[in-house]
Amino acid sequence: MKDNTNTVLVEPYRKAAADTTISLNSYKELRIHALPGLHDFIGEQVSHYFQSKGKLLDIASGSGALSLRMQDAGFDVWSTDYVSENFKLDTENFIQADLNEVFAPLFPENFQAIIASEIIEHLENPRHFARQCFKLLASGGKMLLTTPNIENAGSKTAFIRSGSFLWFNEEDYINQGHITPLTQWQIKKSFEEAGFKFIWTGSFGEGATRLGGSPRLTLLAKLIAMLSTTDPELSREIFVAVVEKPV
Repeated sequence: MKDNTNTVLVEPYRKAAADTTISLNSYKELRIHALPGLHDFIGEQVSHYFQSKGKLLDIASGSGALSLRMQDAGFDVWSTDYVSENFKLDTENFIQADLNEVFAPLFPENFQAIIASEIIEHLENPRHFARQCFKLLASGGKMLLTTPNIENAGSKTAFIRSGSFLWFNEEDYINQGHITPLTQWQIKKSFEEAGFKFIWTGSFGEGATRLGGSPRLTLLAKLIAMLSTTDPELSREIFVAVVEKPV
């Protein structure tokens, strides 16, 4: 943890930086710190919603796997992460940053695109983060964000059973640094209040998900899914949104 008032839990990522083994969940041998397949899904949405060959910021870039993927797609990529030693991509366009602090002034220019994948749940203040991202985007620019979806039926089931959402128990707090579970309503309010307009929302992963193989819990999750008023397209494991800074 950083020696100040911010809660920054990154020791597992520092350990990952020292691990030289090749992960099966990787892109061109760069480790992916996300659910398998999520970066492919992000790439699909980027190709649909973002203008190609623009200037793009990859926030919480980890090893640089998604940065490299976006570079291969033709973007002028900049990257930022708190754990600088984890970043393995050979580029000068990397800036170390604590996203709990004011970080927009660290970058020399505005961006046409931002990706913030699996990071907002690690931060103390989603509204502060949204406001900083708004400052970084050029007018008409778009941002894609992802976060664990606590409105997933499996997550609701985990909460009923233990009082903690899926991906947000004590183990996840320590080993993943997940400190801030957010509903879709909270995310929408945070980013709309910062000035963003939502242009698409969806989700990725399984539906009634990852409950340790218990038949009773799986049955409960399926029942919750049946009773839920949440759109099935917004009910999988990872919530995904594309927002825009109005012209």
